[in-house]
Amino acid sequence: MKTIDKKNIHNNFLQVVNQVTGGEKNQNRYDVTILVNGLPLVHIELKKRGVNLHEAFNQIHRYSKESFNLDNSLYKFVQIFVISNGTYTRYFANTTAKNKNNYEFTCEWADAKNKVICDLEDFTKTFFEKRVILEVLTKYCVFDVNNTLLIMRPYQIAATESILWKIKSSYESKKAGRPEAGGFIWHTTGSGKTLTSFKTARLATTLGYIDKGIFCGR
Repeated sequence: MKTIDKKNIHNNFLQVVNQVTGGEKNQNRYDVTILVNGLPLVHIELKKRGVNLHEAFNQIHRYSKESFNLDNSLYKFVQIFVISNGTYTRYFANTTAKNKNNYEFTCEWADAKNKVICDLEDFTKTFFEKRVILEVLTKYCVFDVNNTLLIMRPYQIAATESILWKIKSSYESKKAGRPEAGGFIWHTTGSGKTLTSFKTARLATTLGYIDKGIFCGR
């Protein structure tokens, strides 16, 4: 039995719940949670427009210490947190790693041309579209060597999908093995090229016509 169907993501059942209470005395009230096949995998904390977005981040941090990670809490399975004050919206991975558990590791969402999507309504129409949120959960969340959950930024996701499309189109047009079938990732230091190329290589190996993938790092 599978908790989530990664091969056929539309077979998964999504629900939205709000105002769920948690904690030993039900002292915490969570704003909005997305359930995937009954498990809370995405949690959204909302503030009014004009309220500093750090308040929503700090509230999630408090919930993590007080109630999310209790032994009987299903919220320990949350993979993605979203925070918004309506005007600005960001997302980040659920982690207890001290060097990753601060505001600077929250991400802005963007479209394929890297245009930032801040407004909650626009963010909801794209990030929470069923295919998108399921693919982010199943394909673009990664555990590092320290078992810390990472979530890819939108430009990393766009780059990965572009490379996979290039591989597929080259195969289908019988150009595989030729120079025009190749490509490369170019970006600045610290932008996440290694994670992008690693994840691309892993996803490419799931294609039926790829026999072997070689990942070289230095």
